[in-house]
Parts: sequence; structure tokens; C-alpha cells
Amino acid sequence: MRRLALAAFGGLISLILIAPSTPPAAADVAAGHLFPRALRYGQLGDDNSIPAAFATSILQPNRNPLGANDWSCRPSAKHPRPVVLVQGTLANPYANWNGLSPMIKHEGYCVFALNYGNTTGIPFVNATGDLIDNAREVAAYVDRVLAATGATQVDLIGHSQGGALARYYTNVLGGAPKVNQVIALAPSNHPTTLAGITELGKMFRLFGLAMGLFDILQLPALKQQADQSPNPQAPFYQQLNDNGETVAGERYTNIVTRNDEVVTPYRAGFITAGPGATVDNIVLQDKCGLDQSEHLSIVYSKNVAQIVLNKLDPSDTYPLFCYAQAPVFGNTQLFG
Repeated sequence: MRRLALAAFGGLISLILIAPSTPPAAADVAAGHLFPRALRYGQLGDDNSIPAAFATSILQPNRNPLGANDWSCRPSAKHPRPVVLVQGTLANPYANWNGLSPMIKHEGYCVFALNYGNTTGIPFVNATGDLIDNAREVAAYVDRVLAATGATQVDLIGHSQGGALARYYTNVLGGAPKVNQVIALAPSNHPTTLAGITELGKMFRLFGLAMGLFDILQLPALKQQADQSPNPQAPFYQQLNDNGETVAGERYTNIVTRNDEVVTPYRAGFITAGPGATVDNIVLQDKCGLDQSEHLSIVYSKNVAQIVLNKLDPSDTYPLFCYAQAPVFGNTQLFG
């Protein structure tokens, strides 16, 4: 009890100290909780940063993220929808989700993380296949999760390419009835300039050579996500965006970082709500100026985790405590 009291007191003091510069949004405190969720920095040896988890995944490429892929899990009345995690390009589930997955599981959700799109033959490097084919893998996986859990809908959380695939499945492949909401972290919702590299390549007439190299290396996902302007974009993006970026009745959340070095400009992660849809486009640094997460480490941000947990259950939200997060090496994990 003494430790809990000290932790609560310390959290209150810290919250007071940062409140003037990072006040919680009204939606963050709507449920009436006075204190943020209890979070901690990772301990030495924990795989709760992208470098640590990726290093482990090289040796154990099929390892599940903590808390994920328990096929005996049955959703509770409080959290009736399983959460399906969709990784980003060149990643694997363990490297991508070992920080966020156990936090979602800790809240009482059934959590599942698929591995998809391997065209390299390297077991720990995935999500490189054709984007439309990758989205079809997401669709098949959602059906598997629903069949195993008895649920009627899932919540989809995607990182980078995974965010765009979740939206393609929902909007284009007819998955909307099976999806309650799409939460995307640094999503490639639109083609990326890769921090201007694609524009530089066009300037020096090397763009076509680079795209050809992606073909030779069998990395279609990288080619298709690159900004092809002034030429038409990949069919994936034409189908995803040209006839409206949402479908009626769906909720979408996009969390982006100004430090994104992959999806650029970072606002390429935003979408516009169409009729009957709800979109919340969030710049991470507007919520927490101390968070310097970039494209990779955004999935290990304690601040992003708090936003995600509030989005998963809007009826039980907590105020956001702003943690300082370093780029690349930022980490996240729950007490307990």
C-alpha cells in the first residue's frame, strides 16, 4: 500500500509539473479518472524498444509478442472485440508489437498479431509483398480471429503500411461490417516521399533505377508506397483514396509524429472523413511535446499507448501523462 501511495503521489506531482505545457484534452478526462495509467520505463534486458525486440526477432523470427496470439482467449463482456495488430514494412510481429501488445492484453483484451507478406525469404523481414495481396492476408486473418473467438467485430491497429492495409481491408475489401474501428500509427495512408529521397531520385534521374531495384529484390511494397508523382500512384492507393478515404459508420484514428523519417510529409498519414465516418487525426507532439518518437519507435511510445488504450474503450478513458520519449530507443511497458 505504501508503494502504491508513493507512486500515486509521485504521479500527481509530475502531472502538476507538466500540466501547464501539456494539458490533457477534454476527451482524455471525460470518463472521470483523476490519475493517468501507471506506466514505467523498461528494465535492462526487456524487449520493450524497437532495437531490443528486433534483435531478439532475428534469432526467434516466429516469436509472438507478449500477450498476443492466445487462440484460447475469449473476449469479455467489457471488451467484446479482439484487437488485431498489423505490422509495418520490413518488420515482424515481435519487433513491431512487443511493447504495445502486453499493455492491451493487460487491459483485458484478446490480442492477435499476424505475420504477412514475406517475399524476401528472410524469416524476420516481412510485409514486403504486393500491398493488395497483403491486405487480403489481413482479411483472412480477421476471419480466423472471429471464428476462433466467437466475436462479431475486431478493432484493427496498424503501424505504417499496416495502417493503410487495415483501411484497405475495411474500405475496399468489404471488411467494414467486421471492423469497429481502425487505429493507425504513422500510417502510410498516402504515398511517401521518404524524407525527400524520391524527389532527389527524380531530380538525378535515378528514380526509375531505384524502382527497378525493388522489383529485382522482390520488394513490391516498398515500390508501391513510394510517391510516383507526376505519374499515377500504385493501384492500391488509387483504390484506397480516389473515391473517398473512409466508409460510412467507421471510426478512424491516425497518430503521426513530426519526426517521421519514413512516411513523409508526416501529414500523409492523415485522412479526410467522408459522410457518416469519424476521423481523429492526431499529431503526437501536440499531445506531448516531450515525445521525440520517430517512425519506428512510435509503436513503443508510452504516450501513444495511452492514446490507443483510450481509443479502444472511449467509455473508460484516463488523462494523458506526458512522458519524455527518445527517438529509436523510446520504450513502453506497464507496471505489473
